[in-house]
Amino acid sequence: MRAGRPAAGQKAQTKRRANDPGDAPHDTANGAAQEAAQPAAQEAIQQATQQAEDGAPDALASTRGVSYFLTFKLDLIKSEMISRANAAYRPAVGLDVRSLRVLRIICDAPGITATTLKELTLIEKTLLSKLVADLIERKLVRRSIHPDDARHFQLWPTAAGKRTRTSSDELGHTLETEILSVLSADERGQLNRIVDKLVDEFRKTGKGQG
Repeated sequence: MRAGRPAAGQKAQTKRRANDPGDAPHDTANGAAQEAAQPAAQEAIQQATQQAEDGAPDALASTRGVSYFLTFKLDLIKSEMISRANAAYRPAVGLDVRSLRVLRIICDAPGITATTLKELTLIEKTLLSKLVADLIERKLVRRSIHPDDARHFQLWPTAAGKRTRTSSDELGHTLETEILSVLSADERGQLNRIVDKLVDEFRKTGKGQG
């Protein structure tokens, strides 16, 4: 009896399908409708894409004053300026912006410790260690044990490091002038005063929190 039941069930399903007059015509109608709708759908997509492209500048302009916070604008400016500077510094002196930042501070404060260097460069400790090690390997910086605390080192610029700093500063001033050429002399002065004021305030706040 059990062996016969599936066969009977299959026969019943086959009979029902054969007697259902709507199955085949319905599937055929759906396929025809889908084929007929495809050109219209593609045309609608193309129109929507074109409208989006045509309206993109206006949409961007309308959000400039709303969505673009100062932090975003500053980050955009910083990224673009660093990218341009690296493209000039690397072939000229073999260093990027971060390495030159470290070298300049060591030149300005001979004998500086790694702890103080970290505070002034705002570079994470592990990355800063790698940058300093690279400068030492290039013989642009030398290291000595601190006379008051053997657990700390002092960092000093070498003669080659000082020369690299001087040439990079000359290139840096040229780059900065070129990048900021869109601003007038008065605007550049105002920009520097505003930025210096913010930097001083943030440094004070940082020390207070520390």
